Amino acid sequence: MRAFRTTVARFSAAALVVAAATVSVCAITSRPSATTPARVVAGGATGVAAASAPAQRATGPQPATTCQQVAFDIALQHPGVSQVVVVLAASPGATSGTLQLADLSPLGWVCGRAMTARLGESGVRPLAQRRSGDGTTPAGVFPLGLMTAWDGQQFSFFGNAADPGVGAGRYRRVRTGDCFGATANHPDYGHLVYRTAGDCPGPADEYLPAVSGAYEHAALIGANMEPNVSGDAPGEVPYASAIFLHRFSFDANGASKATSGCVSLAHDDLVGVLRAMRPGVLFAIGEPGWLLATT
Repeated sequence: MRAFRTTVARFSAAALVVAAATVSVCAITSRPSATTPARVVAGGATGVAAASAPAQRATGPQPATTCQQVAFDIALQHPGVSQVVVVLAASPGATSGTLQLADLSPLGWVCGRAMTARLGESGVRPLAQRRSGDGTTPAGVFPLGLMTAWDGQQFSFFGNAADPGVGAGRYRRVRTGDCFGATANHPDYGHLVYRTAGDCPGPADEYLPAVSGAYEHAALIGANMEPNVSGDAPGEVPYASAIFLHRFSFDANGASKATSGCVSLAHDDLVGVLRAMRPGVLFAIGEPGWLLATT
């Protein structure tokens, strides 16, 4: 069995549509509620998250908001990081939260406006405590994912619509045969493989061409993602698969729906964030207190 390693350990120093035709991994279903989060550490172990005092700048203004503080603390752990997508949930069971894009300026971290984001239908849970299908959005700090498709193309963004103008990585226009594996302990788990629509059954595996709404555009959130996917071999723990930043999906009344583990935004907000993301961007997801205690 290959040892699970959290994606945080892979950061470099420089260094989120459901169509009526299918059920998305990020689509709403009925699952258990989230539990109290615990710290995620290297190797997938967990422990009690201890409170920490706010970090201090040597010069310039001190972080004044939670978003600024989270970004500041992450940068202390990952020197060279200059952009963080900060996703905050008010409680472990919250299905909505806020997303802010934090950028490092000469005078410190600047956070953009707080956009409404939808989270997992069962809330948020640290990645090491999460299991595929539990309906939670993984909490933690993650890189922008990088995936190699069945045809050899590497990409960090994808969609059923044309590239909206991303600059942080390569965009893949969804192709016939694109199936995202999400069946635990199968070789395709966590990988984009070639299958026909009939051979890519939901609600686990996703036939991307059929998910034309919410997967209009999406970014890969690097939670349990290539090259080290836990759950694509027998006996491995399936922590997460198909965790994306994508567009809202909607119910029959036109209201946005919670996801099955992704983070979603309104169309215009999503396009704006995808265009603004830069190489080396990180995602920080979770309750404010938990993030501040573990970053």
